[in-house]
Amino acid sequence: MNFLHNNWAVRLGLLLISMAVTVVVGCQGGTLPGEINQVLPTVQPTTTMAPVTTPTLVITPTLTATTTPESEGLTLTFWTIEAISPKAPAELGSFMAGSLRAFEANNPDIKVKVLLKKPSGKGGILDFLRTAREAAPAILPDVAIMNATDLTQAQANGLLQTLDNRLDRSIVQDLLPAARKMGTVDERLMGVPLSLEMEHTIYNTATFTTTPILWSDVLSSNSRYLFPAKGTNGLVNDATLAQYFSAEGSFHNDQGTLQIDDRILRRVLTFYQQALELGIIDSTVLDAATSEELWPIYLEDQTGLAQVSVRQYLTDREALTNSTFTALPVPDKDSTPVTISHGWVLVLITDDLERQRAALRLIEWFLSTSNNATWNNINKSIPSRDTAFQQLAGNDPYWAFLTEQLNTAQPQPGFAGYDQLGRIFQQAVEQVLRGEATPGEATATAVDALTP
Repeated sequence: MNFLHNNWAVRLGLLLISMAVTVVVGCQGGTLPGEINQVLPTVQPTTTMAPVTTPTLVITPTLTATTTPESEGLTLTFWTIEAISPKAPAELGSFMAGSLRAFEANNPDIKVKVLLKKPSGKGGILDFLRTAREAAPAILPDVAIMNATDLTQAQANGLLQTLDNRLDRSIVQDLLPAARKMGTVDERLMGVPLSLEMEHTIYNTATFTTTPILWSDVLSSNSRYLFPAKGTNGLVNDATLAQYFSAEGSFHNDQGTLQIDDRILRRVLTFYQQALELGIIDSTVLDAATSEELWPIYLEDQTGLAQVSVRQYLTDREALTNSTFTALPVPDKDSTPVTISHGWVLVLITDDLERQRAALRLIEWFLSTSNNATWNNINKSIPSRDTAFQQLAGNDPYWAFLTEQLNTAQPQPGFAGYDQLGRIFQQAVEQVLRGEATPGEATATAVDALTP
């Protein structure tokens, strides 16, 4: 995420000032290489990071360096969310605060003003970018953090600058394919995720004699299958979306027009109906929007199988007995397991060339291998860079499994019209799980809802 000061006494004072809703830090000029020497610790594959001690955060006015002429430096504006800021809980906030201070030490000709926005909706990053562009373009940020699902809309609105041929080449070439896919819109790199998040299945090895990877394995298990079926913000849940993609479902036809593959949707819904009739799933899964809500149920007796996030598994893996991981269930042996990936991406906003150079230094700082590995180690998530991934993975077989999952991962859709499609799909799932419609009836309703 780039800053300024020549007077050492002022710099020392700034280092001791606490950060809050608005944070000001500074940084050094010059081109930042893909790999840089930093004061932050290097992460070992299985090391638990020690907390970084930082001053207590207090709300203060925006700081200005009145002793240094503005012409001698540059102040970047950085919009982010609380979870990715010095105000984030515990180690995450400490890391962000320490990383910004380290960036200041390496870039004394740049200051950064950090402003917090809501993650989504009115007052969120995308909403504020749209509003400010029309009403007050002078307050637009130079750099921002944005939900990857908003990238397509932001790019269509002309709010972003491409990172192609701008971001350090060594970083771009080191991005995991899943990270590159998440940040790409219309074949242009418009953002880079700090981390990747996704889900998979965990199951009891005493219950299943073979890995329950097929729908038929789940149906014949006589054991409960837990997955969050409620969805988020009315959109279809990740499990259904992943299973639709695994069965080679698509949301666009050859002409690029929105579509619902009725044969595949009916097939997914039939799997749910059969599992419902066998008591393997029940309508209570509709009460859970996230896998974290169902996790205590699995932990209680660790039987059957459940959908779990990478973060939750890495957090609780030591407490698991007779449990191991696998991909989400797929229709048949010819199907490719798919998981849905999520992330928050760094984006470039300013079109001023001088400010772009400074802003890119800030982006490259957070994407250095050391910072990327440290952030994801603390956050229990997947790095966007391969070198950082390998640093955390070591010889752990779980990370080898994650590599396989990333190779077929699909980012949560964000194309125009997906809100409508996602709601239609979720309504079909709920109709079947509540026993209000057969798979055929729910599919027909879904197709009719999409038809103009």
